[in-house]
Formats: sequence, structure tokens, C-alpha cells
Amino acid sequence: MHLDVEVETSYPITFTITRDADDPQRQPCIIHRDPIEDGVGQPGIMLFQCTSEISHYLHPVSVDPDQLRAKSLQPQEVSTLDPCFKELVPGASVSWEVPLPDVYFDSFRPGQFYNILWVGGQIPLWDWGTLAEHSNGKLSPKSPALILPGGLVKSLGIIAEESDIDEEAPLPPSPKPRLASARVSGAPILSLSLAGPPTLSFKDRTSAGRLRYTITGTLSYNIDSDAMNGEPVTFHTFRFREVDRRVWGFRLYYGENNQWCPYEPSDPYRYREYRYSNPVANIVGRNDQNAFAALRPGESWSFTREVTEFPENAAPGDQFRYGFKGAQLDWWDWGHLRDHEDTVVWIEEIVCNPRYNGGRPVLIVPASNWVEFALVE
Repeated sequence: MHLDVEVETSYPITFTITRDADDPQRQPCIIHRDPIEDGVGQPGIMLFQCTSEISHYLHPVSVDPDQLRAKSLQPQEVSTLDPCFKELVPGASVSWEVPLPDVYFDSFRPGQFYNILWVGGQIPLWDWGTLAEHSNGKLSPKSPALILPGGLVKSLGIIAEESDIDEEAPLPPSPKPRLASARVSGAPILSLSLAGPPTLSFKDRTSAGRLRYTITGTLSYNIDSDAMNGEPVTFHTFRFREVDRRVWGFRLYYGENNQWCPYEPSDPYRYREYRYSNPVANIVGRNDQNAFAALRPGESWSFTREVTEFPENAAPGDQFRYGFKGAQLDWWDWGHLRDHEDTVVWIEEIVCNPRYNGGRPVLIVPASNWVEFALVE
């Protein structure tokens, strides 16, 4: 999920507690849980900043604990009207939705990614029976307390500030392409090559009137790869379908004064991080939207891209080149598509669950060759 801190003043978090359906103790129980004190109070949750949307590297973010409500262990009078009291039978679930405290908003920075981690906790106020049976009585801390294991993570991206690029300072240099040396041991070795015609006609345009240059990409699985003894590999194809990026992926350059200059689109909205819908479950092996592809060693997968972002003053005689600067795939796994007919991943532009690709090595596809072409009449 993406959040615009300039517009939105709250961020809802839903806590859901489920009682095990196989609980050998079959009688109902009641619990008292204040979703603010026990959920987002002390210690409750922790905030981590990520170096990127799919990064393994997390940095804890400090917040002022005095601005968080402390947990209270005072006895509570049982009332069916109190939303903090819930009744649970085996297999049942209860939920509370609470806003993230303002102190966390003070730590957010535009364009950054964060993980909200539930560190674990206890429910000391509980007892066997129903709410009706305990009505008007008092619930005191009980030993042992109920345990709520930690480890659950909610990912959050903060939308970059929108502004007119023409009024900003010059953008920093675009990073250099990723070389083959960036590959990580234990991951399959994939290489990308690009091909396209040497010229682009000034008349070749989209229905919206934009220049259109078609590129063919071929992703190959190195037959000499010794990872997992040459097993097939299945991967999410998003990095090869997304828009051109300054940092990774595909990039257009134009010739000027005997050198190649990266093209920066003038439309300010191109630099805004848009909010995406909630994550959607996808079954990898069914591949209904061609979101996944699979390769055996020695095989290749081909795709096409249309380059439609060109300088407004582009004219016949201009020289361009287009290439893939390299990128880290957000999800991959061993096996062919048929081996993943029961594999479910959650996608919010990229695969967001499972996090960190299930612990498998990072898969880097290095930079491709450059395709050079000229604009002609």
C-alpha cells in the first residue's frame, strides 16, 4: 500500500485474532484487548525503513515512546457494550481497526518504504466462558497470559512529493548500469539482449500521436549455470513490462554534442509514485495474465516493448539509443509453471508477499546491450 502524507492524515491497521480451530479446549473464552494500547501502544509495533521496496535491509526508526499509550493491567468490568471485550470459540476470529499513531507519521519521509512489524504480545485479561456469563463481573489478569506471536509485517510506501520538475534543481545523475559482477551466487544466471530496427520513421506514431519504436527483448537462461543443477526457473515478468525508470530497468538516451544524454520526461506526473490497489492473490502456475514465465537451461523468453517517451522537439536526424540498465527481479523460484499450480503470491505492482522472495538468493539480471537508431522522415 502507498500513502500520501501530504493528503492523508491517518493510516488504518487491522488486527485480527483467530483462535485455533483444533484447540482441544472446546469451551468459549473471553478476552479484553484495547486495540490502541495493546496494538499500536508500547511496545506493540515497530517501524523499519527499507532501502527499497523489495530490500532485505531494514533500519529501525525511533519514535518517542512517551507519545504512545502505555499498556494497563488494571481489572476491567465486563460489558457486552465494550468493544474491547470479545468472545471466541474454536475457529472464530475477531478484528479491530485502529489508526496508526501520529508519532509514526512524524517519522515518514516522502519516497521511502517502510515495514510495520508486530513484535508480539500477550493478552493477560482473559477467562473461560461467555460474555453473558461474565456480564457485570470483573476480569483480572490471568496466568498464564494468552500469547500472540510476533513476526507479522505490513509494508507501506510513502508517495513522493509532487512538484513541477521544471522548477526543481537538476535531477541527480542516473546510476550506472548493473554489470554481470552484481549477480549473486546460488541464483540462476539470466541474460537479456535487445534488438530493434536501425531507424524510426517520424510518421510511426501511436493513436495518441506519440512516436513509437518497437523493441524485442530476449531473456536467456545460461545453460552453464550450476545453480540447483540446472533446474527450471519461474519468475515474475513485471520488471520487463514496467515503465522506464531512472534507477533500473529500461532507459532512453539521445545524442547531443557527441555524447549520450539520458532523456528525462518533462511531464511532472511521471515522477509521482501513484497509489496502487490492495494486493491481489495470484496463482503462479495458472498465469492467467502472463505475469509469470518459466525457462529451462538453454531456453529463452521473448517479449516486445513500445518506446513512446521521446523529447518533444525530436526531429529527423536525431540519434537515440535504448537499453536495459539491469534490475533485481522481485520474485522467482525453482521449477516450471506446472510445479507452481498451488503457489500463491500477493501482487501490488510487484510481489509483496512472500517478502524477500521466500529467502532465496537475489536474482539480478545485468544490463543488456544498447540498441541505437536514428529518427528519419
